[in-house]
Amino acid sequence: MKMRNILKEKFEKKDYLLGAFVASCAPQNVEILAMNGLDFAILDMEHSPLGLETMVDMIRAAECYDMIAFPRVYTIETKLMRRVLDIGAHGIMLPMVNTPEEAQYIIDAVKFPPIGKRGMNSGRGPRWGAYPGYIQEANDALFTIFQIETKEAIDNIEEIVKLEGSDMLFVGTGDLSLDMGHPGDLKDPEVAGAIELVLKMCEKYHKIPGIVTSSPEAAAERIRQGFRFVSIMNDLGIFRSTTMNQISRTRELAGPQDKYECLHLRR
Repeated sequence: MKMRNILKEKFEKKDYLLGAFVASCAPQNVEILAMNGLDFAILDMEHSPLGLETMVDMIRAAECYDMIAFPRVYTIETKLMRRVLDIGAHGIMLPMVNTPEEAQYIIDAVKFPPIGKRGMNSGRGPRWGAYPGYIQEANDALFTIFQIETKEAIDNIEEIVKLEGSDMLFVGTGDLSLDMGHPGDLKDPEVAGAIELVLKMCEKYHKIPGIVTSSPEAAAERIRQGFRFVSIMNDLGIFRSTTMNQISRTRELAGPQDKYECLHLRR
């Protein structure tokens, strides 16, 4: 058996990829998103109670439809980084990467020599030994995504992006705008300039530029700008807004639920 590089396979066919953050810890949500045609899912261990045993099923659900599954873990947890790759994740996303030293620390943890210092394993990642070329193939096939979310990261952007093993830079617009003193204002010249700089550095060093968005309009704008790896939703956010709209619309059509108010209207 040969290890697949699903991300490269997709980019051979598409100019950009669309995905979602999945914070629900629900494999069926991953499967539904994959059935609907999304290209990747970011399995959020940063802001959810997601554990490894559930994550394995989420990765399997993605693989059934050629969706790419990237767990997001804290940058300091190198043992966890290795474990999510050992259980078969297609790469890893790290939040708040601010310096080249932090980036290299991560690369050492998740890449095999000669790029990093990751140790051999015989888990689900290498399919229990069924991938004879896993050590050689994994450095290329398992993508390391650094989230750029602070002014410090912007100041160090070229040193971070040019590192061997830095495969993708992903702009976290909310935290970046907050750190720059303009929370949520992505049109502010300082914030917009920082986002454009990330894009230019990725183009210069032939790395993949990614970004978070929350609407079709915003996603389309970023794609036209040049971003190629674009998240367009959070599964729990979509669930909250959709169910809220369904409930509100039903109440609007059916009338009030409060017994007192209903009796008052009947009089």
